[in-house]
Amino acid sequence: MHRKSYNPKSSKDRKVMEFRKATQDDLDFVRAHPFEGAVKDYPYLDVPDDNTYAVKYEGSLVAVGGLQVRWEGVGLLWLILTADCKKDGIHGFRALCAIKDKTDLLIEKNGIWRAEAVVRPDFKQAIKMVEFLGFKKEATMEQYYPDKTDGFLYARIIK
Repeated sequence: MHRKSYNPKSSKDRKVMEFRKATQDDLDFVRAHPFEGAVKDYPYLDVPDDNTYAVKYEGSLVAVGGLQVRWEGVGLLWLILTADCKKDGIHGFRALCAIKDKTDLLIEKNGIWRAEAVVRPDFKQAIKMVEFLGFKKEATMEQYYPDKTDGFLYARIIK
């Protein structure tokens, strides 16, 4: 199946999605206005490193995410969506392609051969997103989240 690719040089695509280095204010905003309410109860988070990006969609901050390198070759991809992504359509095809391109770039830049992501079982849109990004479910981690909700461990092996 052929998928239309995101073209960062197209003025139409550039208008849709913007990535920039995330600040602590970005992460604090996302936690205060999450798409998924349980995020508000998570422990305090700092912006981990230079692999963390804020995602703006047509002027609105819709997500903060990135790649945490756990050790050489293995990284954890993460993304926290804001409530604004509901109205601004981050789940749209063009937005997903832009996120996939950024994810692929982070994986290549950091020499990752195993990328992981953890998703709440009750967050169906996130499950669809990680599967679109090429991840496969490997396990259920019992009581993974601060509210004791299980987490699905997804992985993508880069060959």
